[in-house]
Order: sequence, then structure tokens, then C-alpha cells
Amino acid sequence: MKEMKKSWEDEYSVPFGEVDTKNEVFLSHLWNLMQETAWNHATHLKVGYSDLGEQKYFWVLSRLFIQMDEYPRWGDKIRVKTWLAGMGRLFALRNFSVINPKGKIISTARSAWLVLDLKNRRPQRVEPLFKRILPLLDRPAEAEEPEKIHDSVHPREENLFKVRYSDIDMHHHVNNTKYIEWILDSYPFEMHRKCYIHTFEINFLAESSHGDEISVHTEPFGDSPPAFLHSVFRKGDGRELCRARASWKPID
Repeated sequence: MKEMKKSWEDEYSVPFGEVDTKNEVFLSHLWNLMQETAWNHATHLKVGYSDLGEQKYFWVLSRLFIQMDEYPRWGDKIRVKTWLAGMGRLFALRNFSVINPKGKIISTARSAWLVLDLKNRRPQRVEPLFKRILPLLDRPAEAEEPEKIHDSVHPREENLFKVRYSDIDMHHHVNNTKYIEWILDSYPFEMHRKCYIHTFEINFLAESSHGDEISVHTEPFGDSPPAFLHSVFRKGDGRELCRARASWKPID
């Protein structure tokens, strides 16, 4: 029997089509690479997409916190490392680090995942499902789950989007990276030109589907450095789909 690896590491090259006007990787793409590495580790541990599918369950991202200290650029080789950080009653916690060729950690992330029943979409208790991998959780100091965002948004700005075919994943709901893209696309171009996202956190609250009209509400909550609260709503029924906080730093 193969030994279970406590952590997993993959190497990637930043593609031309996933960098912005500053020649820096889009945050949504970097998160996609982190998720890809997480899937590879989960598959190795026999708790991946296919393994859960056989039990009529599936993973869904609930909360995410990313900190960016440096952005990789087009062609840069980066290593993405991930490991299980802890388990609660409903959450499985997974952490990440992104490492540049010099061995420097340039980004870290914490994530909290739910296991949902495929039919009724209800969360399942994670510990009974994953007793076999509990011995891997030997990093209690790192088992800090991303915060629940309690702040409500009193919007000063509203941006509208419509869910397209390319926004939908295998479960026929919007891919989690699309919410990040919508939120960051709601900022003025000048903001992206003069500043960069230092921390980004998001809580997912409900699903959206093809054809939904989406409204991104924004409210500033800090000036130095600039920071903003966001709520994403479905216009049809007013359902809040996610909440996010973003803090920016000026480019030197």
C-alpha cells in the first residue's frame, strides 16, 4: 500500500494568457493552480472528486483567504504546495504556499471546504468520512480556518454581470474563481494600474446558475491601505451568493 503523503507539491509555468497589464498573474488563475494541486493531493489520498462521487458526495469551497506578497509573472516557474491543516465538524481545512525559483514563499492561502450530498446539497460531517487520513493532521498550530465575514455591505457602487456558459462547472453552478473575477473586474482600471491586491478573502453562501443576473455591491471600509467589502447578489430573487473583503497596496 502506498504511503500517504502529508503534503503535495506541483510545479507550474505562468502562461501568457493569464497575466494582466502589469505582466502579473491574475489572482483567479493563481487560485486555480492552487485548487489543481489540492485535487492532485486529494486524489492521492483517495478523497478526490471520483472517490467522493462514488459515495454520492462532492467537495465545495466555503471560505478562502489569500495573501499575496509578490506576484509571479509570465513564464515564471512556481511551485504550489498544499497540505491538510485540520478538520472540524463540517469543515476540512487546507493550506497552501506558492514558492518562487529562489525558494521564497510569495503567497499563502487558507481554505475551508464542505462535503455536500449530491442529491440534497446538504453538508456532511467530514471526520467520519475521512477517518483514514486523520493521522496526517499533525499541524494543529496551522489549523486556523478563514474567518466568517459578518460585515454587511451598504453599497456605494453596483456592477452587473450575467452568468455565461464559460462560467459554469461540472455541477452546473458557477465556478468559484468566477466570483473572484467578477469582484476584481468591478474595480476601476486605474485602481489595478496603481495598486495590487494584498489580501483577498471570500465566503460562499449560495449557488448561481447559467443565465442568472449578478450584482456586485461594493463599499470601502479602509483608506490606508485601501480596503473594500463586497456582496454578490442574484438579482432575480435578491439572494446573497458570497461576501468578500479585499485590501490593496500601492505599487512602489
